[in-house]
Amino acid sequence: MKTKFRLLTILAALLSVGLFVNCSSNVATEVGQLTEALDASAWDNSIWISAVDAPVVKDRKQTKDRAADGASWFLSTVKNEQKVVAAKWMTSGLGVYEIYLNGQPVGNEFLKPGFTHVLKTRRSFTYDLTDAFKCGAGAENVLSAQVTPGWWADKIVTPGGAGFYGTKCAFRGVLELTYADGSKKLYGTDLENWKAGIAGPVQHSAIFDGEEYDARVLMGYDTPEKLSTPEENKEFKGEILPTNGAEVYLRHDLTLSPVEAYTWKDVEGAKDNEFGKVVILQKFAAGEPITVKAGETLVVDFGQNCAAVPAFEFKAKEGTVLTCLPGELLNDGNGATSRGMDGPEGSVHRTNLRTPATAFLMKYTFGAGNKFVKYHPTRTFYGYRFASITATDDVTIKSVTSIPVTSIAQDLEIGKITTGDESINKLISNTYWGQLSNYLSVPTDCPQRNERLGWTADTQVFAETGTFFANTLTFFHKWMRDMRDSQGELGGFPGVAPYAQYGNEKMRLGWADAGIIVPWTVWKQFGDKQIIEENWESMNLFMNHIYETKYNHQSLTSENGNYQWADWLSYEPLETCGGLHVANGKIMPEAITYWNYLSASYWVIDANLMADMAKATGRDAAKYEQIAAEGKAYIMKNFLNADGTFKTAILNTMQTPALFALKNGIVEGEAKAKMIERLRQNFVEHDNCLQTGFLGTSILMATLTENGMADIAYN
Repeated sequence: MKTKFRLLTILAALLSVGLFVNCSSNVATEVGQLTEALDASAWDNSIWISAVDAPVVKDRKQTKDRAADGASWFLSTVKNEQKVVAAKWMTSGLGVYEIYLNGQPVGNEFLKPGFTHVLKTRRSFTYDLTDAFKCGAGAENVLSAQVTPGWWADKIVTPGGAGFYGTKCAFRGVLELTYADGSKKLYGTDLENWKAGIAGPVQHSAIFDGEEYDARVLMGYDTPEKLSTPEENKEFKGEILPTNGAEVYLRHDLTLSPVEAYTWKDVEGAKDNEFGKVVILQKFAAGEPITVKAGETLVVDFGQNCAAVPAFEFKAKEGTVLTCLPGELLNDGNGATSRGMDGPEGSVHRTNLRTPATAFLMKYTFGAGNKFVKYHPTRTFYGYRFASITATDDVTIKSVTSIPVTSIAQDLEIGKITTGDESINKLISNTYWGQLSNYLSVPTDCPQRNERLGWTADTQVFAETGTFFANTLTFFHKWMRDMRDSQGELGGFPGVAPYAQYGNEKMRLGWADAGIIVPWTVWKQFGDKQIIEENWESMNLFMNHIYETKYNHQSLTSENGNYQWADWLSYEPLETCGGLHVANGKIMPEAITYWNYLSASYWVIDANLMADMAKATGRDAAKYEQIAAEGKAYIMKNFLNADGTFKTAILNTMQTPALFALKNGIVEGEAKAKMIERLRQNFVEHDNCLQTGFLGTSILMATLTENGMADIAYN
């Protein structure tokens, strides 16, 4: 991922002249602290600007879905009309952006402005520059920005098509100067005082693509001759909102060092349909310098899979290219293709990333000097434990580490637990690292492959658990804005938020319901009524849509695309993912009945949560209590017999249907007792193993425990 840690300094000669002194006598080690945004009206003094020569992807088949090459740079010099006592800079970008004051990177936030609805919302970041600003009357300060396609002109935000939603990267900013006499002046991006162009060492960068960096090329603020008059960018017509949660950071405190590192060149034991096994040339001890020669491959194991960026301190001759390919696992089993291996045992596996040849790359070209330099990608991120490293000539690596990237900043962590059972501790650790890696601007499904989307069911089933590890209050305020941006006119919530390359279908059961479950969870866990107020209108619209359509699959095919994810990845006989819901090319009637049962179950759950939130905010809860009661009656009438068995026989052989009936209190008395008995027997028949998927697993433990089956939960 990205942090701006190039050690650039203001010229000592300028600093020594009284006219150009900083406002503070102490030069800040970090330029600019995130501060409250300027009034929204300040944007009226600026426009979005783009580089005239910025390349545009028109044919994604030709580029293999990769974003446009190059980085857009923007530069302006501001001369103080009188002595400055305060300087604030409010900024935003169409694309991942970084900003600089006099060549020094501003702010700690990473991958600004983050993942939002590409057409509706951009986030702004405002920094107090006062301590690093040259404040004397007549002093000049150079403002600059670099913008790359991430979150805007790349695949992650754009469904399939000829190009991307965003075409050219753009920058927008407003500098507010407060003078010694108390007056203020605003300097916004415009066509007269700013320059723009394709420049700098970043040759290519995007969220999926990775980063290619050529250290022989100077930074954009050092090559103003490459920049010229910009053009106004009118692509984005949405709203710019101040960042207020879900910022992304590098977690230097969690930096991972290698637990194993070795080089290999040759392979042994290769045969038909087996790549063989790598022959290790040399293993390296912790802290030992590593040399990688042309033709060799270095494999590094950081011991922990996570969202991160590799960070190097290394040297090589000018023009040497080092390539780093991150991956989640090593090839094994003598590289057998029958096991899905893509190389010899001991090499880094990449096929599971889905586009291994064209994405998730890191390439670094060394500049002059053959001296140790530090580098890590700053405009993308990867999901990996292992790294495969090659070079075109000898490279000496003094250190290589992995820096986690996450929206769970260190000061947001609020809960830790350690037990006397190491297997439980490992489960807790996995959960902790899973949250760090998947809470990244949005609550994603995975940080490694070409997806990384805000899947709504993944979010709702983990939202409560995550609140015990971290203060996710502002994170979910931000994400619920993404949900509202992505909500359909009729009220249906999507499968992913914000809008993305896919998953935008509405009214997919268990996914759409996150629009109610997440605000309820945040309110319950943090006592935050504001999240209810912000989302009440959209939640009520969704609830009404459920009630009016009875959440019936066939009635909603224009929104759901005649498909449901349902209890995704279960082992149940009507599993959608495995195609077990289809017979003779058609969706089985039993599958549609199952979907309608599950959606009716969420109808009841959602209505009860709405009643809770209505009471908490002084609203009338009776409407929602009545809707919940009607939902329970609907389920009993359409799906269950009086004795608690399901009318559709196959449902009686499954765990998830019984769990939802018990959770919602649909059956009582003898019917409930018999359902519990059947569920117990089901676990016996499956060797005390769960068969549930996304949705069933999310309610499994609590429902078992609350219905006299704590023994099964423990087993």
